[in-house]
Amino acid sequence: MKDPLPGAVPAAALALLAALAVPVAVPALEYVPGGGPVFEIGLAVDADSLVITPVSSAKLSWPEAGAERSAVLSEPVRLRASGTQLLVEPIGRPRAVPLAVLRASDTLWIGDERSEDGTEGRLRWNGGTWRGRFKVFFSPRGKLTLVTRLGLESYLLGVVPGEIGALSDSLVEAGRAQAIAARSYSLFYRGRRGAEGFDLYATVEDQLYLPVERERPLATRCVDATRGMVCMSDHRPIRANYCSTCGGITADVWEAWPTEPEPYLVSRADHGSDGDYCAMSPQYRWREEWTVAGFTADLARFAPVQGVPLPPGGVGGLEDVRVLRRSHSGRVWTLRVVTTTGDIDIPAYVLRQVLRRPGKPGSILRSNLFKIAVRRDASGRPTAVVASGAGSGHGVGLCQTGALAMARGGASASEILAHYYEGASLVKLW
Repeated sequence: MKDPLPGAVPAAALALLAALAVPVAVPALEYVPGGGPVFEIGLAVDADSLVITPVSSAKLSWPEAGAERSAVLSEPVRLRASGTQLLVEPIGRPRAVPLAVLRASDTLWIGDERSEDGTEGRLRWNGGTWRGRFKVFFSPRGKLTLVTRLGLESYLLGVVPGEIGALSDSLVEAGRAQAIAARSYSLFYRGRRGAEGFDLYATVEDQLYLPVERERPLATRCVDATRGMVCMSDHRPIRANYCSTCGGITADVWEAWPTEPEPYLVSRADHGSDGDYCAMSPQYRWREEWTVAGFTADLARFAPVQGVPLPPGGVGGLEDVRVLRRSHSGRVWTLRVVTTTGDIDIPAYVLRQVLRRPGKPGSILRSNLFKIAVRRDASGRPTAVVASGAGSGHGVGLCQTGALAMARGGASASEILAHYYEGASLVKLW
């Protein structure tokens, strides 16, 4: 295989991949009749307590003394970690004896196997109603994890509206493409969070999964119309990454993650006869400006956390910021910050996590596709750092705003998928 970026990738990427790899055994697929394979989705991780309410009565079950104990849950309860025990306490009767007391190694189940089809099981938590059969257990850090277990098709009912947003009749083909991409993504990444005890997070760390109240009829139609349809390559579901806005050019997969290239995840210009498909996105072009103090403070705070070494004297006075290298699609591959104590080189894989948006330390930089410069006063002293960029997200695979524009222009779901995952085939698996 030829180096896509000589001297930097893939050697450095593969070394990092090897260092990060954590082998996790993935259980064999189980299927819900008509609903595809069963997935376990992490709704809450590392909670001190959880308040849950069954929509109707539900079976509560847990192991005790080598046997299964069960009770009928028909009222709100608080699940609370107390030392090495999990307590199930009725909320309306604070002095009542707990309904159940579990050891840290045990799992509490809410609902039964019939709930896994996503049509019967309902639980209220965190202001929303959720589908499936649920389980609660201790995380590796000794706090509570809440997981829903349901068929893939039911899971997608909450993913598609969360990821593609509001749809209209003219945008249904983009919704169908999103449904197929999300289904393919789920199958490719199944077991990804096995060390946490489930398959995928319910957040943008994997795919945003919304409660029943935020499901939408058109999105549901898109899931139903594409039931079982998956993008395949080399006889397996593809790594169907997608992002909000590519900025006019998608990225090779190795530009965003330390991984080997995939033939269907390659950089390509994302435009038609009328220009870039995602030009209507508010993230298509953007600008950020940091004060010198704010920029260096972010470096000092976030670079070490992301494994970027600082000079022995820490972050000194800012002298310059410049792009050392760009990747295949023009995204920043290495950014160098020159300070009075030494140079700080920030690699692509952590660049967005280190360069937070000015005044918004909880928000990472929108993309790696940007130009950056230092503004100086009349004496040449730095006064600000300014970045002009394009797009939002990693830029790999399907551009969601671009898919919407293609659908608006008359493209079908299969045409949209062929554009963003070139060479992948569309197969109905169930």
